[in-house]
Amino acid sequence: MTVLLSAQGLTKAYGARPLFTDLSFDVRAGERVGLIGPNGAGKSTLLRLLAGLEEPDAGIRSLRRSARVGYVAQEDVFPPGQTSYQVVLAAVADEPIEDHERATRAAIALTEARISDPDRPADVLSGGWRKRLALARELARRPDLLLLDEPTNHLGLPGIVWLAGLLRASAFVYVVVTHDRAFLRVGGDGVVEIDPAYPGGYCRAPRS
Repeated sequence: MTVLLSAQGLTKAYGARPLFTDLSFDVRAGERVGLIGPNGAGKSTLLRLLAGLEEPDAGIRSLRRSARVGYVAQEDVFPPGQTSYQVVLAAVADEPIEDHERATRAAIALTEARISDPDRPADVLSGGWRKRLALARELARRPDLLLLDEPTNHLGLPGIVWLAGLLRASAFVYVVVTHDRAFLRVGGDGVVEIDPAYPGGYCRAPRS
C-alpha cells in the first residue's frame, strides 16, 4: 500500500525527559489506526509532530506529495464571534475553487457533522457540538489523512456512535488517539501503542 506519511527516527523530549526516542512507523493508504499508550507517553505530541505542527528533536517526518493532512486537537478553538458556518467556510477560504463550491463544501461538512443551526455562534456551543464543528472544519478541507486527538471527549454515546460510523464510512486514512477501547474496536483496524518499554518505543498490532 502507498505510504502517505512516514515518521523515521523521531525523538522528542521536554527538558531532560524524553517522551520517545528513535520512533519510526508509516501510515499507509487505506489504514485506520488507533494510537494508545500510558499517560505522559507523548501521544498528543506525536500527533502534532505527524501533523507538522511541532518539530522533532531528531528524525524526519515526510508526507506524500500533494497529500492533505487534517488535524483535530483535544481542545477546540474557534475565532470569537464567528458562526458555525463562518468557521467552516473560513477553513476553505484559500482553496483554489469558486465561491459557490466553497459554500457547498461548508454546507456538506456541516450536514455530515449533523449541525442543524449553522448560524449559531461557535463560542456558545457545548463541548460536544464544538467537537462536531472542529470535525466539520477538517472535513470541508477533504483530507487524505485525518489526525484526531481524543475526539470522543465531550461526546455522549450518540455522538460517539455517530463519529465511529462517520470514520468507518470515510475515504480518508486516519490516526486517532483515544482511551476508549470500545471506540477503537469499532473505528480502527490496528493499534500503535507508544511505550518506552517496547523496542523502538512502540508496538503495532492489528485489531483483535
